[in-house]
Amino acid sequence: MIDTHCHIDNKQFDNDRAATIERAFAGGLTHLIIPAIEPTRFQSVLGVVRSDERIFCGMGIHPHHALEASSDALRQVEDLSFSERVQAIGEIGLDYHYDFAPRDVQQDVFRAQLRIAKRRNLPVIVHNRESDDDMMRILDEEQDGSLRGVLHCFSGTPEQAERAVKLGFHVSFTGNITFKASTLSETVASVPMDKLMIETDAPYMSPVPHRGKRNEPAFVRLVAEKIAEIRSMSLENVFATTSATAHEFFRIPTRISGGNVAQILVALLFSCMAFGATQTAFAQNDDDDDDKPVPFVNPYPKTFGIGAVAGTHTLIDVHTPSGTLSYTGQAIIYGGNMRYYFTDVIALDAGYYTGNNFAPTLPIPGGATPQPFPNRFQAIDAGLYFTTNPGNTLNVCFGVGASYLLTTFNAGPDTPPDASSGFGFNAKLVSLGLNVPTSFGLLYPGAEFHVNGAFFASPRDKDYGNGNRVKQSGYLYTVLRATLYWFPSFGASK
Repeated sequence: MIDTHCHIDNKQFDNDRAATIERAFAGGLTHLIIPAIEPTRFQSVLGVVRSDERIFCGMGIHPHHALEASSDALRQVEDLSFSERVQAIGEIGLDYHYDFAPRDVQQDVFRAQLRIAKRRNLPVIVHNRESDDDMMRILDEEQDGSLRGVLHCFSGTPEQAERAVKLGFHVSFTGNITFKASTLSETVASVPMDKLMIETDAPYMSPVPHRGKRNEPAFVRLVAEKIAEIRSMSLENVFATTSATAHEFFRIPTRISGGNVAQILVALLFSCMAFGATQTAFAQNDDDDDDKPVPFVNPYPKTFGIGAVAGTHTLIDVHTPSGTLSYTGQAIIYGGNMRYYFTDVIALDAGYYTGNNFAPTLPIPGGATPQPFPNRFQAIDAGLYFTTNPGNTLNVCFGVGASYLLTTFNAGPDTPPDASSGFGFNAKLVSLGLNVPTSFGLLYPGAEFHVNGAFFASPRDKDYGNGNRVKQSGYLYTVLRATLYWFPSFGASK
């Protein structure tokens, strides 16, 4: 489960915030989203986020605090949206019930923050109370195809929900759907499941049977149970679909554990060895027609070879300022490799390659247009290489091993370069090679799809000003490359 809207930065949690968070995760939640509501508490929200990597937030000014939305405060919203694990702009919107700020001021502040969200390519978390007509009019006017958002604590009609969905918005339900006097069942049943999320709005809107008491994220399960009841779905299905929707909407990064990576690599290793063994251990019949098998003899024996590599490389930042996977452009790579075959099937492969990536890896704080500055990367790989059918002219191969990666990032002309290095893994997910005998040895041109991951890299921790502290600790490189090896010992027996 994911509680997509909870205010655990609220002072009501000051005495037991850590215990509240622990109860939430112990109760089956995987992530929490905290929307900021006022400039004076922006840093408090970020402090809670930094306390646990499973907590994310939005940055925004609530309509109750619209009079505090000076130009400096709005600039803070945009600047702080570059901070780690800020996944949305919000909570923003309109509230005509209390009218703590004039309605025209609320509308201006709302529009300003919608435009920040569009510049930042972030979704908005929208508050709406007794302002349906103006709310939908403004969203309709601001929707240019890039605006994404969720109407939180939704309490409208099915028709209003349908209008929101047509505008490209999601809706989120909270404890009010469990109230005895609730009239929201039809609305809950009408929303497409891929547009529906769950929340608590803690410490407010406690679901039955906790109504009248302080709400907390662990109670989001009760909201899910009511949705399952209304829609005649299994509770597990509600958990799965709402979590998947929230993951995609907030772009919450998928965590890859070291254990999972190890299991995948071990499985790949044994699969390659088993398949290679079946391809090379077959027997041939001799010419005497006596059905006596003879050992397999590889017509393309390879011992030690050297080669060159060239191709295209894509860098993905696993942990970015917004906490999401971030594609940062392609580059041309080049380098060299060595390979030594212990058997026809198994070889030791090692090499080095490098390149420059001319895509900016970071937005420029404050909204300035990013400019392309070269980001230099270097990789040293070593590992085992498996050939599944060494006797064929065209070989199908796989490889796994370790890598050392060194990446130098450049954020701008006035910013010193920022380096990150560390050990990780490499995997040649698929490789094709062609055996070409010549009078001066065996040429072996090939192509491979290669993945390098540095999940244990030394973290970047750099302050770019205005509270924009960047922390990155993992990188993923995907490489499509061509290779050419020369084996001068072609024809020599092993």
